[in-house]
Amino acid sequence: MTIAAPLVAKPPMTPMMKMSDEMFRVVREFIYQLTGIYFQDNKKYLLEGRIGKRVQLLGLNSYEDYLQLIKYGTRRTEELRHFYDAITINETFFFRNEPQFEAFEQTLVPAILARRGSLTRQKLRVWSAASSSGEEAHTIAMIYLEKLRTKYQGLELEVVGTDISYAVLETARKAVYREYSIRNMPKHYLEKYFTVEDVRYLLRDEVKRLVRFDHMNLYEQTRMRQVTNVDVIFCCNVLIYFDTQSKIQVVSNLYNALNRGGYLFIGYAESLHGISTAFKLESFPKTVAYKKE
Repeated sequence: MTIAAPLVAKPPMTPMMKMSDEMFRVVREFIYQLTGIYFQDNKKYLLEGRIGKRVQLLGLNSYEDYLQLIKYGTRRTEELRHFYDAITINETFFFRNEPQFEAFEQTLVPAILARRGSLTRQKLRVWSAASSSGEEAHTIAMIYLEKLRTKYQGLELEVVGTDISYAVLETARKAVYREYSIRNMPKHYLEKYFTVEDVRYLLRDEVKRLVRFDHMNLYEQTRMRQVTNVDVIFCCNVLIYFDTQSKIQVVSNLYNALNRGGYLFIGYAESLHGISTAFKLESFPKTVAYKKE
């Protein structure tokens, strides 16, 4: 059996290689077909900078060579991991969009459990669909430990965090954070669920074991069809990166993943207007959620 040698990183070249307008359109279309993410014309600099670093690091002569590598190269799967990391932007912190978490705890969970009736043991399934480095998923787990576990005896929680970037998923699994991530954290939660080492904040195992992280491309139909029986989906600040057609496809997949009576949260700057009429819009203090009836 022959084992191919791994790609060897070479020292970066300077200056950064320029991306032609035509190459930008080709790369943009490839990204769109692969992920549904659409880069506007004014984002050329972003792709040039991020992908250009991979071109330099691998010692390639052009963006064309790089595109051939991730399309047909023997190490295509390996390099696609780096490609996903390069084209995504990850911005999150604990207790971000706090009104959503309050609605989740105070209204959504009681409504979901009441709909099911008097089952002795119940499992609540929550999906953080663009989990980035895990702060959102871990926030949900802490809310369960702090507020829901004692209120609903026998209630179990399953949280799944997914993202297209392998790098942020590794960070999420390690659950070691810096001050930026915990800046909105209530002091009580910080003291109870973290261990502090210098400037690092290590999440305790009782929180980590409630959450599982997996790789997921929200635009990949086959994989998305495998996600079912979800009670609440948090998919915040993701739809802004899709065009209308991609949004329709992704939102349809999210709808299908939800149980009847389940809820979808999206970002404050996002809307399902013109995207889906399948959900019922419900209002809560300072936030809204979309319900599957």
